[in-house]
Amino acid sequence: MAPLRIGVLIVTPIQLLDIAPIDLFSMLKRDYFEACKFPPPLLDISIPTKDLEIIYIGASGPNTHAETTANLSLQINAGLDDARVAPGALDILLIPGPPPRTKPEEEVLDFVRSHVKAGVELLTICTGIWVAGYAGVLDGKRATGSRGVMDMLQKDFPAVKWEDKRYVHDGKLWTAGGITNGMDMVAAYMRHRWADNPRLPETVLAMAEVMDRGESYETGKVRFTAWWVVHILRSWIGGLMKSKKAV
Repeated sequence: MAPLRIGVLIVTPIQLLDIAPIDLFSMLKRDYFEACKFPPPLLDISIPTKDLEIIYIGASGPNTHAETTANLSLQINAGLDDARVAPGALDILLIPGPPPRTKPEEEVLDFVRSHVKAGVELLTICTGIWVAGYAGVLDGKRATGSRGVMDMLQKDFPAVKWEDKRYVHDGKLWTAGGITNGMDMVAAYMRHRWADNPRLPETVLAMAEVMDRGESYETGKVRFTAWWVVHILRSWIGGLMKSKKAV
């Protein structure tokens, strides 16, 4: 099995839960299988620990810390000009989400463009889609993003073929909807990448209890929007009632 190098591009502040799916890749390693006391037949299908590398990349450079939600800081392993993460050196580039409409520095966007041009498999999670959108690598592609901000995405990037799905796969581009849909997307990606060795992803996904929910949502966009309207209306009415009681 060929070595695998994964870059995680950090554009601060990052939603902590957006980063969580990267751990599914880490669980593919032999040392994890050994820690789980799996029998030899399963150990043999894992990826040698030395052959799977995950690198956290940031414009601030190595040995700095990036801000995430939930008051946690994340150590950056490499800067944008590090040879380990040069175009062609990464197999996968994963972009978790900063706040909506966060536009990174041009050097970050150039980094994304150069990797897409080099043929990297690009995975975005939730609002990480904005980074790819600003880089211009989504134009003409099928993609998705968080349902709650889809109207903003459609306005900001009209050349993208937006779809209301948990995740969308278009060539070497994989995009996830809302935060935890990143798990659905990475699970689908793993099943796709290791289709010739299905026991590997299925073992990891079973251990992590990540079920196959499929691309499509159970509820349509109209019902989703209606739920939010009712939810906001109830909150507004509840606030008015509390104000009247206080008086």
